[in-house]
Amino acid sequence: MALLKLPARGTIARLATVLAAALVLASCGSPSSESGPAPSHRMRIATSYVAPTSMCSGQDFLEQSLKGDITGCFRVPALDASSLLVSMFAYLNDGVKPASPTTTITPSSPTGDLTLTLDTRTASPGESVTMTGRYLGQPPSPRQAYANICWDGCLTGLQEQGVQIHWTSPTTFRTVLRVPETAWLEINHGVVSAHPLSSGSYPVGIQCLGQISGCALGPGDAHTTLTLKAPTPSRCEKGQRCETMHLSTKSAEVGGIVQVTGWAPLQTIIGQPFSYQLSITKAGKRHNFPALTYSQNQKGGGLNVVLTPRVLRVAPSKSWASLGRVAYVSSSFAGPSPVTPANDSRLIAWCQPSGLVVTGGASTMRISTHGAAAALVGTPLSLFSSSPSNPSCATVLLDPTHHDSIFAGFGTDAQGSAPPVYIAGEYSSDGGATWHIVPVPHGYSIEDFGGFRTEGDRVLALFAGPDSYQNRRFAPGTEGGVLSVEATSNGGVSWSRATLGCPQSGPCATLGPFEWGNCAMNGANQPLLVGPSAPPANAVVRWRSSTWVTSFNSCFSQQLVATSSHGLLLLDPSSQYPLLKSTDSGMNWSYLTLPSIRGFSYGNDGSPLDNYLLMAPDGSLFATMTIPSGTRQELFRLQPGSAKWCQVPKAFGSTLGATVTTMRVTPTDLVWNQSVYPSSGTAISSMHVAPLSSLRC
Repeated sequence: MALLKLPARGTIARLATVLAAALVLASCGSPSSESGPAPSHRMRIATSYVAPTSMCSGQDFLEQSLKGDITGCFRVPALDASSLLVSMFAYLNDGVKPASPTTTITPSSPTGDLTLTLDTRTASPGESVTMTGRYLGQPPSPRQAYANICWDGCLTGLQEQGVQIHWTSPTTFRTVLRVPETAWLEINHGVVSAHPLSSGSYPVGIQCLGQISGCALGPGDAHTTLTLKAPTPSRCEKGQRCETMHLSTKSAEVGGIVQVTGWAPLQTIIGQPFSYQLSITKAGKRHNFPALTYSQNQKGGGLNVVLTPRVLRVAPSKSWASLGRVAYVSSSFAGPSPVTPANDSRLIAWCQPSGLVVTGGASTMRISTHGAAAALVGTPLSLFSSSPSNPSCATVLLDPTHHDSIFAGFGTDAQGSAPPVYIAGEYSSDGGATWHIVPVPHGYSIEDFGGFRTEGDRVLALFAGPDSYQNRRFAPGTEGGVLSVEATSNGGVSWSRATLGCPQSGPCATLGPFEWGNCAMNGANQPLLVGPSAPPANAVVRWRSSTWVTSFNSCFSQQLVATSSHGLLLLDPSSQYPLLKSTDSGMNWSYLTLPSIRGFSYGNDGSPLDNYLLMAPDGSLFATMTIPSGTRQELFRLQPGSAKWCQVPKAFGSTLGATVTTMRVTPTDLVWNQSVYPSSGTAISSMHVAPLSSLRC
C-alpha cells in the first residue's frame, strides 16, 4: 500500500520513512513462482533518508507520472565516501490480502450504511470514473471535504489521498477515481511484488470519510468493483523489465547536481507526494543488486522497498586548507539575534531574561523594556514573556549614530493564540523610557516584520508579505523581486518607505527578512537574496534566488561572509554542506570540505549536532560542539590553511549543563550568551566576551 500526503495527515508516511533511515534490511529467502508478476527479492541493502537539502526541488521525493515515469535530481551529499549507492526507496504498510492477483466481489458492497456506485462498470487505463456514495442512515459528522480513494484494496494496493469530496445532499456525495495507467506495487501476505497492468475485476473503495486519525492505515469505509480493460502488459510480468533508473553522470563532486530519470511501478496512484524517495548511502564492497528488493522495517512495521540501486563515484572536493588565508570584508548573520555587536564600536547589545543591557562602553547601560507591551495596544499582537513587566527581547540592534536609540523585536502571538508566533518590531529613541511600533508599509501588516538591518547611518526594518515565500518566480521574501523596508536616519524620530539595496561593501548579495517560528519544532525560514552583478546607482534592486541556496532554517544563525567584490562564503552549521564558496556574488556555489572534529557526534547526513560555526575577521573558523555525554560544550578553532581543528581549553568554563545560546564575533572579540537551565525555576543567562587573541589551543 502506498501512502500519500493528506492535509493534516501527511506525517504518516514521512514518519515511516524517518524510522527507516540508516536501517539495514533483514535478509530472508526469495519467493519463487513459475508465472505472474516479475520476481522480487528479500535482500540486505542499507537505506537512508535523504535530507531535502540534497534534493534540487527542496522536497524529499521524486516526481512520478501516472504512467510511472520518474524524474528528479539531487545534490551529492557529503557522506565522506569515495562511492555512493543511489536507489529509489518506498515504505509500504503491511496489509493482508488473498493470494489471487485480482479480486472479484459483489458489484456493490456496503460497509455499515454506506454504498458506492460507479458511473461505469468497465474502464480503460488512465480513465476518470465518477464515484457516488450514498448513506442509508446518518452520515459522519463533520462531513469531510477530502478522503482517500483505494485501488486494488485499501490495505494492499494504491491510495489516492486528499481527493476532494463534493456533497450533493446531506447524505450523498460524488468524487472521481483515476484508473492507473501502469503497473503498481502491492503486498501479498508480506511479499512485495509489482502488479502488472492486466485486465480483470478490481476492488475500488473509499476511506477517511469519518474519523481522520489513523484512517489511512485501516480498511475502507465502503467498496465496489470495476472491470479493467487493458492491453497485454508490457511491463512487470515474469520475464519483463519492471524498473529502470538512470543517473546523468557516473562521477560528481559533493554538492554537484545529478539528474535522475527512469520508470517504476506506481506506489502512489497519481504520482504526487508521496512518490518514491531517494536513498543514498556509502557504497559497500557489493555494487550489483537485483531489482525490487524489500524487507521488514524493524522499527516502524511495514516493509522497506528498494529499487534500482546504482553506484555513483564521488570526485574529490576542494578543502578548507586549500583556500589559504581568506580576505574578510564583512559579514552578516541569519535569524533574530539576542546578541548584536555594533558595527563601528565596541558596544554590544544583549537581550536578557528581564530587559536588555548594552556593554562595551564606559559602563554597562541597563535599558528598560517595560513600555514594549503598551506599544502593542490596539494591534493584533500581544507579548508572551517570562517577565511581562520588563520583557525579554528576541532580537536587538543598536543605532550606528544615535546612541540613545535602540531597536528590538519581541516574541508575540496573535490574539492570544500560538502558533503561529511573530516578532513585533519596536524602537525606543529615549533609552528605553518609551517604546513604539515600527511603522508598517502600506499593503503590509505588523505580522510581516522580518528583522532590522543597518545601512550606513540608517536603520532599516524589513518586511515580507506572507505569500511572497510561495511565489517561485521571485526571490523568497520579496514582492516581484523588490524588498520593502521602512528606514530611519535619525534614531526613529521619523521613518520613510524605501527598498532594500545592495550592501555598501562586497558582492550584491544579502540575507532577506526572516519568518520567526518555533525553533524547537518547525524552524524558521529566511531567504538568501542575490542582486545584479553590476547594479546601477540609485536603481531599485530586484533580488533573485541562488541556483543552490534559496533559503535556510535561520534558527542556526548562518553567516554570510564577503571576501571580495564578488566572493562569498556561507557557513551553515545545520547543513551537511556547512561551508560553501561563491565567486559570482552568490548566484552559484561550490562545496568546501571541513575536517571532522574527532570524538564528537555528527548526524546521519554528516552535519554536526548542536553547534555554532562562524568565521572571525582574522580568517579562522570557530565551532562549538556538545561532548558525547551532553553535559557541556567545547570550543574549537580552525586556523587558515589548517587541516585539523584544535580545542580551545576551558573556553566556556566547566559548569555542567551550560549551553551557548548565541555566538557572534567582532573585529577583536568572540562574544556569546551562555545559559544554565536548573531543574526548577528560570534559566540563568550570562554574557561573555573573550579576545580572539586569547582563544588559543
